[in-house]
Amino acid sequence: MKKRTFNCYVCGDPGHKAYQCVKQKEQQPNVNNKPTGHFGNHTNQANLAETDEIIVVVVVEANLVENKSDWVLNIEASRHFCSNKDLFHDFEEAGEGECVYTGNSSVVGVLGKGKILLKLTSRKTLSLNNALYVSAMRRNLISGALLNKASLKIVFESDRVVMTKNGEFVGKGYLSDGLFVLNVVSELVNENSSASAYIVESIDIWYKRLGHDNFASIKLLGTLQLIPYMALDNVSKCQICVEAKLAKKPFKPVEHMNAEMLELIHSDLADFKNSISKRGKMYYISFVDDFSRYTRIYLLRSKEKLLICF
Repeated sequence: MKKRTFNCYVCGDPGHKAYQCVKQKEQQPNVNNKPTGHFGNHTNQANLAETDEIIVVVVVEANLVENKSDWVLNIEASRHFCSNKDLFHDFEEAGEGECVYTGNSSVVGVLGKGKILLKLTSRKTLSLNNALYVSAMRRNLISGALLNKASLKIVFESDRVVMTKNGEFVGKGYLSDGLFVLNVVSELVNENSSASAYIVESIDIWYKRLGHDNFASIKLLGTLQLIPYMALDNVSKCQICVEAKLAKKPFKPVEHMNAEMLELIHSDLADFKNSISKRGKMYYISFVDDFSRYTRIYLLRSKEKLLICF
């Protein structure tokens, strides 16, 4: 059997791996660190963050696209990362020598650490202790390993992730661009604060889910704990609803009415105006019975899936 050859991800030379590379050691700051772990042949898939006491693994894919408002649940990370200093409930400056080594071998300093409180859509508060403040990070990362250590159970189900503790539901997240993003209503800078841009975004999502219902009904559902409770201050107007209420010419009177169900079915196929749903659907097809007005709507990833709806 032919022996497998591989190249170093740091210098590109064959015969050794990244953690054995002399050139990588020359690039490291003088913090007297010694490697304490091996990551097999998957070193290209992780960022290595090293301090005097810890080694932190961060998935590279989570740091490719900048979205500092998302909180990505990362099983491989051994610490929590935040890119916004204002979100820390308590904060202390980092000592000299603490840094993060990214996948392209660049070095980014850890500026501090502290506690972050995340208010989830379940109305539970998730406390991230000893989170690292790294302003250069493009996404905020939550360590699944630390959540497990805190007795939280994490279950991945198809395109979503569910967190529970002692059998009680804590929170959930959904797959977005290959990453599991946690459903967060707001970050609590202090115990009594709940103001955040996330609230408006979450209200907007539920407003669309409930068929553009009035905000009084949405508030009532939140009070009854049927949906996550959300503040309704400074809610922007819905452009679709404004356009729908504009004056229109009356429809022509109907000359013939069908007397039985399924005698005439109206159908229409359309897209979402160059937007994609949370689960990757781009088209929808509707079926409306002319007699009963019974309606069915199916979401489609592509037009090729049209025939399965008939």
